[in-house]
Amino acid sequence: MKSNIVLTSVTALLVSVAGANALEYRPFVGVSMGVQGAIYSSDAKDIERASAIDFPTDFFAFGMETGVRAGGYKDIYNGGITLSATKSTYSKVQKKYVDTRAASADLFDVSVSYDNYIRISGDKANRIDLVLGAGLGATAYHMDVVGGDSETVWSFAPEFKVGMDFELTKSITLSASFRTIFPTNENHELNASYIAGGSVKYLF
Repeated sequence: MKSNIVLTSVTALLVSVAGANALEYRPFVGVSMGVQGAIYSSDAKDIERASAIDFPTDFFAFGMETGVRAGGYKDIYNGGITLSATKSTYSKVQKKYVDTRAASADLFDVSVSYDNYIRISGDKANRIDLVLGAGLGATAYHMDVVGGDSETVWSFAPEFKVGMDFELTKSITLSASFRTIFPTNENHELNASYIAGGSVKYLF
């Protein structure tokens, strides 16, 4: 229900400015990679102590994104919508005091966000933008236990983003971003996770 309200509001905002003469719509696609960190819940930390294991806190993450950017090229402010999906590689759940794997864990995140692009490049030919975004999505924590069953816990997850966009050409942009994801499911292993990384986007 909450996600429907946000998507409806974003759509209404874009439609409301569609009549502006300088408005341009530029769809884009991109690929991303970075490091994803995990902040575990108190229940997960209790499991670590009781089972004498250490959950992984660092993952390598890669993903894809697509969306549309709206606004005049020379305007200071542009807006846009980004749909992103990010998957981490497996990291080892290790037994304490010995170098033995107890399980393997990985993360998956999907979200849609509304992004604010604020030009800070002054009179330079290529745009440099501060990017501030917020959105909604879902996050999953998956674990494969050695000699046991696998388990995946999903959660609804609000997301916040801050970053920079560096335009190389009118069609290619390099992005650096820091995203924070907050699972809301009480049974989820994480209180929060964050993704620090970069992406390459192609704008049509």
